[in-house]
Amino acid sequence: MSAPALVAPKPDAAVIDVTGQDVPLRGQTLVSATEPVRPTPSAGSPDYPAPDYGYYLPRLGTKYRKKLGLTAQQVEWLDKFWPPHNVFVAIEGCCAATMELYLRALPLLQAELLRTGASLAQVVAQSQQESLRLRKALPNPYGYGWGEYDERYLREQIEDSIYLTFFRRCENVVREAYGNKRKLAAEFSGLDGALAEVVEQQLGEPLDALLPNLVATIGAPDEATEVALNLQNVARWKQQLDHLAAQLSAATTREFVEGVNQLGRRNARNPALEHIFFDASKLVAKYDREEALRFYVQYVHHDLNSVTVNSKPLAKTIQKSLFPQPEHLQRFEALISQLTRDKDLSRALSQVPTVYARQRRKIELNLGAIREVQHQHAGTVELLNEYLQDEPEAAGPLTDALPDQAAIEAISDDEIQLAVPAPLPNESTAAAGGAFAAAWGLNATQSALLACFGGQGLVLPQATVETFAKQHGALRNQLIDGINERCYERLDDVLIEEDGDTYTIYEPYYQQLAAPC
Repeated sequence: MSAPALVAPKPDAAVIDVTGQDVPLRGQTLVSATEPVRPTPSAGSPDYPAPDYGYYLPRLGTKYRKKLGLTAQQVEWLDKFWPPHNVFVAIEGCCAATMELYLRALPLLQAELLRTGASLAQVVAQSQQESLRLRKALPNPYGYGWGEYDERYLREQIEDSIYLTFFRRCENVVREAYGNKRKLAAEFSGLDGALAEVVEQQLGEPLDALLPNLVATIGAPDEATEVALNLQNVARWKQQLDHLAAQLSAATTREFVEGVNQLGRRNARNPALEHIFFDASKLVAKYDREEALRFYVQYVHHDLNSVTVNSKPLAKTIQKSLFPQPEHLQRFEALISQLTRDKDLSRALSQVPTVYARQRRKIELNLGAIREVQHQHAGTVELLNEYLQDEPEAAGPLTDALPDQAAIEAISDDEIQLAVPAPLPNESTAAAGGAFAAAWGLNATQSALLACFGGQGLVLPQATVETFAKQHGALRNQLIDGINERCYERLDDVLIEEDGDTYTIYEPYYQQLAAPC
């Protein structure tokens, strides 16, 4: 009886192609689990025809040849390795900046190597030959010998590793220039240990010496790149704001304001947007009160639209400089109250100048009453004129007896003292006395001083703090600074503020300190 004929299985309609390719899957080769798989050779080998995958992923040189106007040599250098995949080079502006730096560095590296008598291609070829010698000296776990394809595959792997390491080192330089502190591993990891050290000396060290001189050639990121970078690193704005603050002065206030507003636009999708305007308000308060209020208005607006509403107040010392008269503070509080209700930012910003506008009283004259008084006292005026004409006396000018108007205004200004009242602590505030201060990393002396604040309405004279510090064997300034440093990370502000001859604590901060963690 003859064996039954083998029938080819019919295509199964239940099999779904999940590769996302436009060309359907065509691979039907079954691989034995016990037999090692050798990589399929590329085109050019008569024994192994090149597979047709139905798609092609271009390398960087081929992809950007027309867009960047690359030369044949530049295309070749960028096509030496497969494009890396990470969130930084996924931003097109960052990838373009890295490629440009890479293409500026390689000609300089080539010139440096030629001075020693070998070109870049020759050094890479020597590394390929040495790697091949080392690999052939090792026993093959699969039991077959080295063929033409195996040697070609290893050479491509070594070349890819060397040039990709060049690209990664250029990427790290661009990351640093663009405010991204996370660095990539950029060692010649694809080479054997001894060979990697030799290549590092021959190629890595010369490249590292060239890159710092090329930092100035890196172009600034465009708006789209800035927005994408700020989404990746939500704290990136701090470095840029510090740079603006370092250049801030009375003469550069306008440039600072423009820089902060631009920084805000570039962080429009950043959840930390509100903190940019809060910190900017504190920085510019010394030079321009209206701009400080505008930044604080923007902080309140973005804080109201954030996930967590913080409602951080400005420090009391800054409040006093911004609101020299009580009515200024009242007007601004009314403006903020209106903003919280209607959330109309443009309207609130337009009303900021009214905070400092001088309010002049309107005086209405009753002409009828004036005429009646003039008629009643007409005779008295005539009699006084006669006396003055009969007995003239030398008298000083009338203005000498009256104070100058400027002097009146100066006296009034000297007598105005704005004291922003600190809210009184509730009964539980004083009793808390630092019961949970240990959770904030405060020692016994620091906790005891906070308890004194709680019992005295959160206000202590400097003399009292000085006496307390001496009794506990500490220095007053070091004690205050130590508490502020411990609490700053959580409060994002100083806890104890120096206010003239006293120290004060803002009650919401004290409540947060006393609350159990």
